[in-house]
Amino acid sequence: MTTTRRELTHPDRKRAELRGLVNAVEVALERDESVPLRAAWRELVDKLALGPEPELRACPACGATCMQTATRCGHCWAELAAS
Repeated sequence: MTTTRRELTHPDRKRAELRGLVNAVEVALERDESVPLRAAWRELVDKLALGPEPELRACPACGATCMQTATRCGHCWAELAAS
């Protein structure tokens, strides 16, 4: 019997998708010289307060996705070594 490890999936997929969209718009804005548009965009991004993408790791016991800073797996509750 072979056991396969789960692929790491982001625990907050919607926020991860928003971060991707923010990056895509920022790339497009690099070619735009409209100061008011850039200011409005920056204000929107600040209000979204997405923050940086969290670092993830796989639980060694069950393979579920966990935050790098977690001390217990949210799936199986196994204790996670400090990173």
